[in-house]
Amino acid sequence: MGATTMQGGTQQSGPAIELAVSGMTCEGCARAVTRVLSNVPGVAAAKVDVAAGRASVTGNVRSEALIEAVVAAGYGAKLTGDAAKA
Repeated sequence: MGATTMQGGTQQSGPAIELAVSGMTCEGCARAVTRVLSNVPGVAAAKVDVAAGRASVTGNVRSEALIEAVVAAGYGAKLTGDAAKA
């Protein structure tokens, strides 16, 4: 247990965008975050790990759109790794 993945298509483009997601407490939360991320236009795949509080998204999408979707669903989100420093 711990990771939920959805793929919106067979083609994945661009590097993965890594997000720190706060407010998730269970697998239901992870499924909800996965669903909202997967519904953002341009997302090829979304993987959410509730235990780590992380989400990884691939596709042709802006990180701001991903953060907005997660926040609109009632969770916190911010970029992690190198993208957060840019």
